Amino acid sequence: MSPRVSVVIPAYDAAETVGGAISSVLSQTYSDLEVVVVDDGSRDGTGAVASTFPVRVVSQENGGVSSARNRGVAEARGELIAFCDADDVLLPRHLEALLAIYGREGGIATSNCYWLFPGGIHPSRTRYKGRFPKPERQRLAILEQNFVSTMSLFPKALVVELGPFDTQLSVAEDWDFWLRAIYAGHTVSLQPEPLALYRWGTTGLSADPVRMAEHVTAVLRKAAARDDLRPEERAYLGKRLAGPGPAELGRKGDEALRERRYRDAARNYRDAAALCPSEPALLWKARVMRLAPWAVGPLVRRRQLEIEQAVGFEEGHMR
Repeated sequence: MSPRVSVVIPAYDAAETVGGAISSVLSQTYSDLEVVVVDDGSRDGTGAVASTFPVRVVSQENGGVSSARNRGVAEARGELIAFCDADDVLLPRHLEALLAIYGREGGIATSNCYWLFPGGIHPSRTRYKGRFPKPERQRLAILEQNFVSTMSLFPKALVVELGPFDTQLSVAEDWDFWLRAIYAGHTVSLQPEPLALYRWGTTGLSADPVRMAEHVTAVLRKAAARDDLRPEERAYLGKRLAGPGPAELGRKGDEALRERRYRDAARNYRDAAALCPSEPALLWKARVMRLAPWAVGPLVRRRQLEIEQAVGFEEGHMR
C-alpha cells in the first residue's frame, strides 16, 4: 500500500544539515509516510549522508531547487506532499497537526514555525503572528507577500493541475506556485502552533537580498500578465512594481532604527506596511512609530536589539 504522505527533501551541498532534517521527519508521530531526498548534484557528501537513513535517495545533475522539488514530487508515491528543506527541522507533531488542519479545511495546509538563528530560537520570532489572510482576501495577500510556508501539506494532484515549479526561478519558486494555486481557486489554512524550525542563515540563494528581489519581481511580473486579475489586484501590482518592495523598505527601516534615525525608520515602516498590510510585524512598527518616532523609537530599537543579540542575529541575515 502506498504511504499517504510523501515528505520531499530537496538538498544541495547540505551534508552538514540534511541528516538533521531527515531524522526530524523519521521522528514524526504520524507514521504513514515516506521520505524522498533529492540530491541535486551536490559537490559534498549530501547523498552519502542521506543514504545512511531508511529513505529513498534520488540523485540528479544540478538543476536548482525548482527542479529538485519537481523531481521529488514526481518520485513521490503518496497522496499528499509535504516539503522539508535540507537545513530545516520538523518537530515530532508537525505532520500530525498539519493533517488535522488539512482534514478539516482541505486545500493547502501551511505550518507555523520558529525562525532558527545561530543562537537558537526566541518565542517572539515565529513565521506567523496573529492574523492570517482569510480566504476572501488571499488573492490580494499573495501578491503582497508569500504568506505560505514551504512547510505545507497539499495533494500531489495539485501539481498535476497547476503544472510544476517554475525552473526559471532559483528562489521564490514556491511563491509562484502558491500564487498559481490561489488564483486557481484553492485556499490556504494555517496550523498556528510553531512545530518546525526554519533556519535563517547568511548563506544560500534566499539570503541574497538583491537576487531575491530580482526573482520576486519576476514572480510579480508573471502575475501581472495574467488575464484574470481583478481591478484592485492589477492596480496593486502596478504600484508594487513601480518602486522598492516591502522587504527592502523594512530592511531600510531596521537600518535606520539601529542608527537612531527614527523619523527615517518610521517613514520606511509606514511605506512598507502600506504595500504589505498582511504582515503584522510591519503594521505594528508602522503604527507605534507613527506619531512620535523620536520618543517611541528608542524603545522599539532596544527591544529589537535585545532579541537579535539573544538569538545571534547578524547583519547578513536576510529579513
